[in-house]
Amino acid sequence: MTRLLRAAGSISAFTLVSRILGLWRDRLMAQTLGAGWVQGTFLLAWTLPNLMRRLLGEGALSASLVPAYAKARHGGDLQAARDLLAQVTGAVTTLLLPLCLGVAALSLAMPAAWLPAPAQGGVEAMRLLLALNAVLFAYALPVCLTAVFAGALNTLGVFALPAAVPIVLNAFWIAALLLAGPLGFEVDVEIATFAAWCLLAGGFAQLLLVVLPLWARGELRRPRLGWPARGTAAFGVFVAMGPTVVGMSLNQISSLLDQTMAYCLVAPGAVTYVYLANRLLLFPHALTAMSVATAVFPKLAHEANDADRGAMRRTLDVAAAATILVTLPASCGLIVLADDVVRVLFAGGRFGEADVWPTVLTTSCLVAGLPFIGLAQLYARAFYAVGDPATPARLAVRLVAANAALNLVLLLTTDLGTAALALSSSLSSLANATLLARRFHRHAAPGSGLRAAWLRAGTATAAMCALLPVLRLAPDDASLGWRALGDVALPILGGIAVYLLVQALLRAPELQALRRRRR
Repeated sequence: MTRLLRAAGSISAFTLVSRILGLWRDRLMAQTLGAGWVQGTFLLAWTLPNLMRRLLGEGALSASLVPAYAKARHGGDLQAARDLLAQVTGAVTTLLLPLCLGVAALSLAMPAAWLPAPAQGGVEAMRLLLALNAVLFAYALPVCLTAVFAGALNTLGVFALPAAVPIVLNAFWIAALLLAGPLGFEVDVEIATFAAWCLLAGGFAQLLLVVLPLWARGELRRPRLGWPARGTAAFGVFVAMGPTVVGMSLNQISSLLDQTMAYCLVAPGAVTYVYLANRLLLFPHALTAMSVATAVFPKLAHEANDADRGAMRRTLDVAAAATILVTLPASCGLIVLADDVVRVLFAGGRFGEADVWPTVLTTSCLVAGLPFIGLAQLYARAFYAVGDPATPARLAVRLVAANAALNLVLLLTTDLGTAALALSSSLSSLANATLLARRFHRHAAPGSGLRAAWLRAGTATAAMCALLPVLRLAPDDASLGWRALGDVALPILGGIAVYLLVQALLRAPELQALRRRRR
């Protein structure tokens, strides 16, 4: 238990450092490039390799490899475990290396005039998009290999180095923005191109960070290029990850759709608003919903083997109530403080007053779906625990299509702009959570329901939101540090205190469970 707590503490510490550096990075990007077409083009080019990282690297591939690798090692067959790692890394290289080279060659060879040019930037924007895509798409190879090796290190009980991997990329990104001027890159296009090359270098630095300890332990073998033979453990890893890729894809592909539509149908600079809104969503998501879903998954997997699955249903209901407990106040609180948060984090330099309100509105519409994103991820893990990854996958496919259609409807019938795309994503998350909860009834009898949890959380959240504006202490002409403290940090702390107090007065069983857990 002590070792587990120590590992969890190191992961949390590195994750917090990474999130803070990520916000600093986004602030530098916004103030250096503004919300113009260069920034939007860069972020759109960055979306594809980032999507592959989330789906293949840090998502399905890692989740499928770790159990097989751990099983081989725990069985005492270390050679089989090392062969498995060599086969998986060889297959990933075989798949991604020609893909990256092909995308780079096609991007460099394709005339920019062949692509539909946006109103902002025109052909120059398309030329930059192709050039950046040739560089940034190659990042997919090292980052997916990094996720494979990081999973192997976690299985070996090494947690700190894998948790530090995102910090390396953020450091390269921040260094690129800080060094661009001194190195003579002053034009926006030059800065974006320089940053892209630095990100690619950062990807290989991340890979080196996890390769060296495995090499020192003697766990690495030469990658076996080619696709693994049917019936092998490596083949089973890729078979297992198929439905998981689709099931996990809703939020990631919806984000890609939002940014693409923002670029093509709104304006290239609008991608910045969608990107920053997603970044602000990910911060509370990682600290609330994701932590609950990750912590409860092993228990769900264990209880799924029971005959009636009554214990699993109770665990799932408690976890769902805990998700509501932590996500609803985070969502509503960020909506109330969105203007102050955006101004403190991003305003300044080339990110002007005209960019603040679209970012605030887009963020508010997107974080409104935070509770449903958390619940959908929780229920998806419950399906995985009972051995039914197909249901979340089928729902994801349908909802991605529905989200794209709703995007078009809202863009054409409202003046919300990028906020329409964010609203569509939140509605899709609501539909996903609702449908998953209802369809899980086939695997376990319906539970006691979450109406009481929603009512308690809604009451406490309303009290918190009513008090948040009163807690803002910084005057309008205050310095950045004082505004960060008086308009953001102190209201957040005060809001948390009020929320917990009301929940305690309501005798919320979720809080009582947390107290028992601590004792």
